[in-house]
Amino acid sequence: MKALIEYEINRQDIDTHSSIGLSSRIFSDCGMEFESVSKLALRCADRQIAAADFLNLYKEFYNEKVTNRLEHADTPNDDSELSNICSTLASDFVELLTTHDLLILADYAVEVLFVNYNSNLVRCFLPHMYSIENISMLQHFLSHSCSFFANLTDAIVIDQVCADLSDSILPNILSTNATGGNNLIIARSKLLHDILACIPSNVTISSDSVRDNLHELTSQLSKINKLLFKKLNYIIESKLVFKDAQVSLKRDSTHEAISSPSITSPQFIASPFSMAKNTMTKGNNNLKYQDMKLLRYFKNIWLNNKIFNWETGHPEYLQKYASIASSVFQESHIKLQPFDLAIADLIETSFTCFAQFVSNKQYHQSNSYFSLLERQWIIFITKQIPLLVLQHVPESPQIVTTALDNIDGKVMKSIRTYYSEKDDFKNRNEDLFDNYPSTSLDIRHDFIKNLIRLNLQSPNVIMKYLREDQMIDVKALLVTDDLVLKNSQGVQEVVKDIDSFISTSLDSLEVELIGNSASENCDGVQQILNDFENISPTKQKELSHCLISMLDDATKNLDFNRVTKICALLSFNFSHSLTSMLAFVTPSKVCEILMRFVDKTWQTSVDVKRKEFGDSEFETMNIFLSFSWSLLLLIVIAQTYDFSLINVAVKSPHLRTQDSFTLLFISKLTEIPDVFSLDLEKPNDKEIQMASNLMVENWLKDLFINGSISDSLLQSINAKQLSLLVPFIFKQILLGFEVGSINKVSDVVGGLEYFLQPFMLIGLIKVVYWLEQYLCSLKSDTISDGLIENIFMLLNVIFNPSSLNEDSASFHSAVLRLNATKLLKVLRRFRVQSQSNYGIYSSEATGNPDLELLIKKFLTVLQISPNYNIDPRILNTENDYPQKHLGYSSFLILNETPINKIMTNQINSFWNLHSSTYYNLDYLNYIIDLVTPRYFLVDVFRTLEYKLATYGVPGTRNKIISVESESVLNYFFYFLVLNDIKSPADALELLSLMDSNSANSIVDGAYLKLEGSPKQETAPDDDFDMLFGENDTSIQGAEDLPVSQPNNEIQANQDTIVPIRRSFGLIIHEMKKNYELAVSSGDVSKENYDKICKYHEKYLQVLKSCNF
Repeated sequence: MKALIEYEINRQDIDTHSSIGLSSRIFSDCGMEFESVSKLALRCADRQIAAADFLNLYKEFYNEKVTNRLEHADTPNDDSELSNICSTLASDFVELLTTHDLLILADYAVEVLFVNYNSNLVRCFLPHMYSIENISMLQHFLSHSCSFFANLTDAIVIDQVCADLSDSILPNILSTNATGGNNLIIARSKLLHDILACIPSNVTISSDSVRDNLHELTSQLSKINKLLFKKLNYIIESKLVFKDAQVSLKRDSTHEAISSPSITSPQFIASPFSMAKNTMTKGNNNLKYQDMKLLRYFKNIWLNNKIFNWETGHPEYLQKYASIASSVFQESHIKLQPFDLAIADLIETSFTCFAQFVSNKQYHQSNSYFSLLERQWIIFITKQIPLLVLQHVPESPQIVTTALDNIDGKVMKSIRTYYSEKDDFKNRNEDLFDNYPSTSLDIRHDFIKNLIRLNLQSPNVIMKYLREDQMIDVKALLVTDDLVLKNSQGVQEVVKDIDSFISTSLDSLEVELIGNSASENCDGVQQILNDFENISPTKQKELSHCLISMLDDATKNLDFNRVTKICALLSFNFSHSLTSMLAFVTPSKVCEILMRFVDKTWQTSVDVKRKEFGDSEFETMNIFLSFSWSLLLLIVIAQTYDFSLINVAVKSPHLRTQDSFTLLFISKLTEIPDVFSLDLEKPNDKEIQMASNLMVENWLKDLFINGSISDSLLQSINAKQLSLLVPFIFKQILLGFEVGSINKVSDVVGGLEYFLQPFMLIGLIKVVYWLEQYLCSLKSDTISDGLIENIFMLLNVIFNPSSLNEDSASFHSAVLRLNATKLLKVLRRFRVQSQSNYGIYSSEATGNPDLELLIKKFLTVLQISPNYNIDPRILNTENDYPQKHLGYSSFLILNETPINKIMTNQINSFWNLHSSTYYNLDYLNYIIDLVTPRYFLVDVFRTLEYKLATYGVPGTRNKIISVESESVLNYFFYFLVLNDIKSPADALELLSLMDSNSANSIVDGAYLKLEGSPKQETAPDDDFDMLFGENDTSIQGAEDLPVSQPNNEIQANQDTIVPIRRSFGLIIHEMKKNYELAVSSGDVSKENYDKICKYHEKYLQVLKSCNF
């Protein structure tokens, strides 16, 4: 009560006491009881104490609380204690300005920071200045700071400001974390101007990021306030010295900034911070855009392309990366980077690329669910870069730490944010006050952990890269690259001889357990694959090469049992093991091994081996299963990784495209013909037709009448024929139910169950693909509920049997996984909504029991191992869906993201010289496939021409300089060439075609014939008119580039043209030849012909210089 009375007296005495006396009374009343400066500031703000009086109170508070704490510390001179105190004070002021709207608090902050200048406190506060979310308070703080510096005359304070200017004040004022609109840009610019105006001498700036950020701020300011821009630019040129700049920093007295009417005036003098860096401009100051920033863009395209196309395991990968600059900027005479600099640059570039990649995914590509390329990036950064460090600079740990420290703060922030949001989504709980330390780490920590395992870094290094809320037990980190597994007794043991271990493990492996047992119960190689992500990079690489080498040997030696086991292990991709192995071995090598086995070795040896094995059921089973698993693994690789098996066949000297069963089978996965033929290449041959009909008749009798399959029937058929016969019979059964010739499911159950025998399971491959369209047709037609129920019962017989032969279990699960996502989409459409939820997507729907059993089965098999490019919510429990429709496709065209808007965003990124478009090659390549390469190229050319001619290049000082426009085109053509060419051999072939004067267009015509139609998502012609007509990305009133038509009379060899079927170079080459004919007949102007010739020449120029 006494305290309350005293407080009321103090409050009433405000009008009668002097401010100094009042301040003393406030402090004596309760100041010493304050635990933080924020409480003191709030009490003073409530009483409207002047800022100068608050400073006196703050000094007393500081002396009482802080000075005593420093004096009584164990080490009074310890800078860390002072740093901790300043960090706490800075945090208090940031919190005050964020959470309160009292403007006087900003005045208090200025008094404490600058009037009572404290260098340590300034260094702690400024990095967090732009985290103040209250924009009005932040602007008031900046404005009051401007007032202070504009009137600053204290020489001591000025000297302290000069000491902190280059490494603290300027970097933080110019930080790119500032987001607050035009008013904040003006406030920052005024503060910068007033600070520079008060310093008496020049300040040297050595940081490239400060120079770049300064250029960015002035560029933004020039569009908002030109008068302030001229003043700021004048003071920058007068006071700032940029280290390594190639121009004089003294302002030219004959060109006063005030005399220039605009920033695009011929009298405008560029500031030194806008000049290119020394390494890029030495001896060539005209290359304004060929600086390190643009070079980083080219490196990003190259790096993304190599990762996307599985080319990061090349033995000379680092050498190729180090030579990018010399290949792109040949006229600059850039020397090849040494390995240490190349490694450091690769680390910085990789993290920058990855940050932009995940940022785009998170904020700009909500209509897609691509995840494979992210996994490839993770493998490259965490596994392959450590191997490059080990190979080239194993004795220089400082190279890696320096590279990590040099990465832009925005990059690190983006990565941290991405992983934090992913972890928050996974680990959400109801405890609002949960404040336990976070154990979630990101890709940086995985990268460092792998370096530690290879003895390239000490374990304590990782602590440097942890946030305050993160923790890790350094003692628990693995410091060796040993391959460890638990034996049958549960004891961990180190694998010394990997070759011997894998061989022994494969011999004892039981195929039926693959994919159907818990990881802790697995032995040998399956246990290793289940934990593949956590294996050291060296052992991952060794395991990959060893396993693929054994697969190669097994196919050559006709070891059918080993082929079966290896293909079964790889097909499930446990712990991303297959994806990781393909990064080390390449899909081409694996697919060539398998295709050679399926198309040649197996076919020529199967009859001999069956006779040799005689009545051995085990060996006969292995022959069938080796073929089945090999074919299934090829489908998995082609489908999961969007990998072209045709290219493999064309480039391999051991394979042919004309008589390849693999290519023919996979190209028609969704088709089950109405007429069965034993030979797909001769379906109209009468003898083959008779033999085919007889085979179908005999199998139908044995399956559905006799109830057993005779030995003679089994001996007369092979796995290839079964892969076609089983789906044909299944289709006929379903059609029989439709027309009413079959009425009872029980009549065919016994025969269908034979399809689950191990040697016949290969027939289910086509079934799972064909069923998607068939079930869609049932849903769209007026089909009776009884028929649909019968069909679901039939599907449960083969997809969800009550009992299954143990030899069939693994292959059965693998087959269902092939098309499980799309089948789930179709099956869920048959559910009936249980209640009305208008406008809300809900999972509260029910189906008949057989339908629910099918859905549950497909969900179960999808959860066996990782899946890529699907909406992860598909695998969640049924009642956890948000109020949003599920996306069953990797790429969606929605009302809010139509194709024309998507294309506009992509082309604007090309024009802006922003590299973001090129990071997400999965997204960009899907768009190219969707609209076809030809229309994509024509629309991009058309739009870039218009935008460059009309608006110039965004962010440049003089938008009419041709070299800047050329940089946009050079950048785009670099992407085109890398997209087309996968090897130097491909480049030579394309160069010989495009650089010749021959009129032969065989390859071009064949290319057009094979290019094919757009994917199903492509809309009708009206949408293409919207996309390629007069819209946001088109040239208004300009003469369009005509799209050449294919020559239908041209026939070509398939082997010649398939590898370059998506080649932009061929499109440009064909357009040039068509223009030659059109310009001679007067159908096209000479100007347009010259334009095409220019593009053709530019493509050739990049093709000749590019490093593949």
